[in-house]
Amino acid sequence: MSPLSSAAFEQLKEKIPYVRLGTFPTPVERLSGLENALQTAGLFIKRDDKSSEQYGGNKVRKLEFILADALAKKKKHTITFGYAGSNHSLAVAVFAKRVGLAPISLHIPQPNAEYVRKNLLFQEFLGTELHPYNNMLSIYVGTILVFIKCTLKTGRFPYVIPPGGSNVLGVMGMVGAVLELQEQVARGLIPEPDLLYVPLGSCGTAAGIALGMKALGWKTKVRAVRVSERKGSDFRTARELFNKTAGRLTKLLPSFPSVDLGEGDFEVYENYLGEGYAHFTVKGMEAVRRLAESDGVTLEGTYSGKAMAALIDDAREGKLAGKNTLFWNTYNSVDFGSKIEGIDFRRLPRQYHAYFTEDDQPLAARAGKERA
Repeated sequence: MSPLSSAAFEQLKEKIPYVRLGTFPTPVERLSGLENALQTAGLFIKRDDKSSEQYGGNKVRKLEFILADALAKKKKHTITFGYAGSNHSLAVAVFAKRVGLAPISLHIPQPNAEYVRKNLLFQEFLGTELHPYNNMLSIYVGTILVFIKCTLKTGRFPYVIPPGGSNVLGVMGMVGAVLELQEQVARGLIPEPDLLYVPLGSCGTAAGIALGMKALGWKTKVRAVRVSERKGSDFRTARELFNKTAGRLTKLLPSFPSVDLGEGDFEVYENYLGEGYAHFTVKGMEAVRRLAESDGVTLEGTYSGKAMAALIDDAREGKLAGKNTLFWNTYNSVDFGSKIEGIDFRRLPRQYHAYFTEDDQPLAARAGKERA
């Protein structure tokens, strides 16, 4: 048996707090339509967009360990951070409420799009305490004030979850995802991937995938497509999370192998960000449209569309020839529109109202018209 296996991971869940939140395993599928369109064989997708019936995406796996730790520490509130339309802060709100914790989200501005409005309204539906700020400096000050207020009210410090859930516990959740993939490979549902494409934001997802694959002894090369500003979204950050999590797992599971992450194992794609975080790009939105038409898979313009754009470019340039290539879909495909019908955006703090009264960024607006 491999030192890293599903059995070993079950042992891990007995040694540290864990709460089941997701619906696993998530499917693996062949992207046959995209293969035909690009004349490239060996394209597959890991459907983590289906990780939960409540709200899918890559955050679910991270939160199974993070929120369990909060419960074990007898916390009452969670605090997390992100841009106004953060999928992460919404995921925290969904699952914190599910396990009996009160979520608090602190946000900074971002370019407008339909999903920003939907995510804010869903958090309002869930009763999330929302705090908008103008910039990073004000969110730092605001965090201190919210922290003090919450502590005075409840007598307990709130549980702080970093952006993206990218800490050691969150990375562990993604290591478990690779073990799930290993079983799907063993069952013949998908070949062992030579290449793997994934968005690179706060680095936890990509670092966990890379760690799991290195521990299995796979030769898979991770191509991480940067979708946010370089600080905290780079190889150095990913390797730091990789090493910290590997060290923790080695202590918890003595059979866990000694592994390292080299630049040959993990390539950061720098040219798909566009004007900045959450700014949609022509290539990204074309990738969203193409995958919807070819295989019926929904992506979006901030993360997954940009990562798919990189894969499509590489396919066109012949860089995937003779390779088994896996795209890891980190998006949520669960429709929660019925839950937010009739919610008045004016219930939100005033700083959020502009997202509902001002136009979307041009590429987002165009995509909306095409869908209509």
